Amino acid sequence: MSDPAATAAPAAPAPVPVPTPGPEDHLPGWQQWINQFCENWIFAFLVAMAIRLFLIEAYGIPTASMEPMLYGDPGFLKGDHVVVDKLVWRFTGISRWDVTVFQFPLAELESRSGRDARPAVDDRGERLDRPFTRPPMCRNFVKRAVVLPGDVFYIAGGNIYLKQADGTFAAAQKPEHVQEAVWQTIWQHGAQPGYLPWEGSGGCTVADAGGTLRLSLAAGGTCSFTQPLRNLYLKPNPVRVARLPAAPNESGDIVQASLVAPQFRARGVEGNIWDLDHWQISRLTSADLDSGSHGTELNPLMDEWVGDLRLVAQVARLEGEAAIILRLGSLRAWILHLRADGWRLEADGKELAAGKESPLGRTIAFAHLDDRVSLRFDGREVAGAMVAPGDAQRNRPGLEITGSGTLDLAGAHLQRDLHYSARGFLCDDSASFKRYSEDVRKVADEEGRDTLARHRDLIRQVREQMRPGVTLTAAQATAPWGFSPETAITAPADGYLLLGDNSPHSWDARMWGWVPARNLRGEALAVLLPPWRWRIVR
Repeated sequence: MSDPAATAAPAAPAPVPVPTPGPEDHLPGWQQWINQFCENWIFAFLVAMAIRLFLIEAYGIPTASMEPMLYGDPGFLKGDHVVVDKLVWRFTGISRWDVTVFQFPLAELESRSGRDARPAVDDRGERLDRPFTRPPMCRNFVKRAVVLPGDVFYIAGGNIYLKQADGTFAAAQKPEHVQEAVWQTIWQHGAQPGYLPWEGSGGCTVADAGGTLRLSLAAGGTCSFTQPLRNLYLKPNPVRVARLPAAPNESGDIVQASLVAPQFRARGVEGNIWDLDHWQISRLTSADLDSGSHGTELNPLMDEWVGDLRLVAQVARLEGEAAIILRLGSLRAWILHLRADGWRLEADGKELAAGKESPLGRTIAFAHLDDRVSLRFDGREVAGAMVAPGDAQRNRPGLEITGSGTLDLAGAHLQRDLHYSARGFLCDDSASFKRYSEDVRKVADEEGRDTLARHRDLIRQVREQMRPGVTLTAAQATAPWGFSPETAITAPADGYLLLGDNSPHSWDARMWGWVPARNLRGEALAVLLPPWRWRIVR
């Protein structure tokens, strides 16, 4: 019997399914391509906008208020462009010392005269913005968060002082990674050939010994650092200089200078940018400043003295004994004694610490910072202690080296800390209030008049913010506040105090007050552009 399966006819092939016509199949091919292209790009645009609004965003730094951490300039690739975290910080919160992007808390409008912005309040105090026809603009600023909600604080000597649990005040200490990022080098041996800001007396001499700083020390003598320790900052750029007293309308000369290459020659005379007593130093432009009211001249803004300093050098040779002294006038002195067989740290005549480690061949870092004296060997702290606050404005800071024998320092450089200068509510603004009031009456330009009126009115308004519930007298409306334990300020529950690192040239919370928590936008993470400035923001 035959197998039925073997003799059966082959099965017919399964029918091929006919695709159901799509809604666009009747369209020409070129139109289908355009539709798909637009769908893809619209989707990509929506994803990009979601990332920008909720995750991260690139932000250009328009002003110089955060230099040297962040270079600012309105010109593309002249200023830094940073990536900003807009999500994680909402869970972790903004911490003290974070570089923070926020919406400017004052009402502003688009300028009609080509300026960046103008006040949304005129010189009579009336609002100029309208919901649909003239809405307020929302500029983003970037500063460092130094006071958090609920803090009780004051600012003195360039430091932030916070109230402790026991009722006393102590200088706020920066985390090490932040501190290392904000040290600013103000002298570096060999950075400018022939520049040696040291002077010997009593038999002591200072010389450049093949790239090494050689100090020949004699008992009773001193090697003194002669560069003035002012709160001066400028980035390596041309500046305008004029000999003081400057003649009326004298424009001065344009020279190239920097903090570590400060010497210049102008009209046949040798000068130094640190010598603000004899030279007027000016920026070439105010285009990258937060506020044109600062002006371009550096002398009146950078007249404070800094006492938070760090000397870093490798001890290449040590014969005999040397004492490195950081001092504030004749009242305060922090001394590092060095011998080949050990070291000793002293403050105000009292020994703080001592050790038998030889400093020879080691890189030492001797610092007075935020009311703390410390010593590091090759990056490792070997001693540190809190000391009493000092006043660098009344007692000029200095650096001296004494002893007997020879000390060779390789790679020597001196650095200073961030120094928050006494501006805004920290100083007496009566003269500024009077000047702004007079200028408002003189200026015919509407926007210029309103800007001057805002500067005038903010003087009182900010002091009212710092002293809530107090009816200020005319004198109190321009008087300094928040500069001592007796005038300490309590931050509101949702208020942040944000200040610029380039304190003398920063228009910040000292002038316009608290930033509400709702105005915070994120934390700056890293510089992306220009590529030669790439760095993590600290």
